[in-house]
Amino acid sequence: MILRALCAFGAVALENARAYQRLQDAQMQLVAQAKMAALGSLVAGVAHELNTPIGNSLLIATTLELMVERFYQKCTESPVRRSELLSFLESARESANLVARGLHNASHLVSSFKQVATDRAHEQRRVFKLQQLALEIIATVQGQINERGHSVTLAVPAEIEMDSYPGPLGQVFSNLIQNALLHAFGSRNGGNMILSAKHLSSERIEIIFQDDGCGIAANNLKRVFDPFFTTTMGKGSNGLGLHISYNIVTSILNGEISVANRRHWPRIDLEC
Repeated sequence: MILRALCAFGAVALENARAYQRLQDAQMQLVAQAKMAALGSLVAGVAHELNTPIGNSLLIATTLELMVERFYQKCTESPVRRSELLSFLESARESANLVARGLHNASHLVSSFKQVATDRAHEQRRVFKLQQLALEIIATVQGQINERGHSVTLAVPAEIEMDSYPGPLGQVFSNLIQNALLHAFGSRNGGNMILSAKHLSSERIEIIFQDDGCGIAANNLKRVFDPFFTTTMGKGSNGLGLHISYNIVTSILNGEISVANRRHWPRIDLEC
């Protein structure tokens, strides 16, 4: 009788262990899918943002081509006055400057995306400037920020240098911005975000992200890093963004992350 009970108990324990392992595997798979979705969102955002400078440059270049053709025809048909030549050259110079500016902006965005994508793909440790990393991340999500008239203020000293993992840290930055866009501002336009950093010691850095959104309910503060916790389920959130950020900071970056609702600003403090 006792042996049967022990066998039954062992079978139940074994099945519970297997069920728990299946749950863990499923959770890891969902986290991996969320990371891929974040990268897909990054690609889509960059592609959308590239449409403006490239589209404008193409339009101006096409107009310039037509203008040159017309002026060439005019030159072959009759003498050209000095004033007409100067007017043409001024228009051509302005158009060329606009094309160059648009392509420069596109090139800068592609460079930022290339660095961000490389860092995320390889997760290699290297020495990097924190301000430059933040600028690259902001550039890749600038289109989403501008869509509702929001803004990000960067208060990171140029001299702060880190020997860490820029890819994972960049994903944390991206997750924090995406989280603010989705949860903090709601349907409101013109929200403000601030990303700042300072040295705590020669080996420690504090990074603070703030927004002036609706804040976080007191009873939710302890749950924001839980997997699948979200207040907007079914509205574009899977509840994994801050959970992934927590795992990155604590597991990869050997740091700490916490949330506090100080005054009107939800603040997220990172040490890494």
